[in-house]
Amino acid sequence: MENKIGNINIDQDNLVIRSNRNIYCESFYFIDVYDDTLLKKFIKSIERLVRSSKEYRKYIELLRTNITALNYDSVMSNLSQTDVSLEFHHYPLTLYENIEVVVIDHLIKKDSITSFSIAKEIMDCHFKNIIGITPLSKTNHELAHDNAIFIHKNQIYGDYNKFIEKYKDGVNIDLKHKIERMEKMSDANVATDFKGILND
Repeated sequence: MENKIGNINIDQDNLVIRSNRNIYCESFYFIDVYDDTLLKKFIKSIERLVRSSKEYRKYIELLRTNITALNYDSVMSNLSQTDVSLEFHHYPLTLYENIEVVVIDHLIKKDSITSFSIAKEIMDCHFKNIIGITPLSKTNHELAHDNAIFIHKNQIYGDYNKFIEKYKDGVNIDLKHKIERMEKMSDANVATDFKGILND
């Protein structure tokens, strides 16, 4: 069965977009699984979709409204949302890594995926509180991305272990080691300022 929108024909049986003006067609689903560059580009496009979505803004608003502790910097708890602009840091996995895990999990299972289907799933995971986040001031957020400060597992909001269990097929060995390292450092009570950056 085919539908036509303007000069674009949509084949709903194969979900391929074709144009009368071109011999080529484009798959509606992501199919470039063996091209690392295209996979990264696909994940980045989903990351942009999530960050710019009204659902993400609503999620952040719900957190700030309903959980008082998330209105304070996780590193410098005397800094509140009224003092500085707080950002939510995805941790122990970055937003990119969370998306990558979901995408890889679906590709391994040979599921048909689009950037929209994955973005929706990632937002569902946020609302189910299975993606780890922590509030940080802009400077502390930059320090966290540079691995200059350590964030303890008790400072994470969201059950990241449930996320890992749900998408275990998509979690590569490097991400497993990253989480294990963070948990070992947490169990050893490593100081947030283990590099002495905040003392200078």
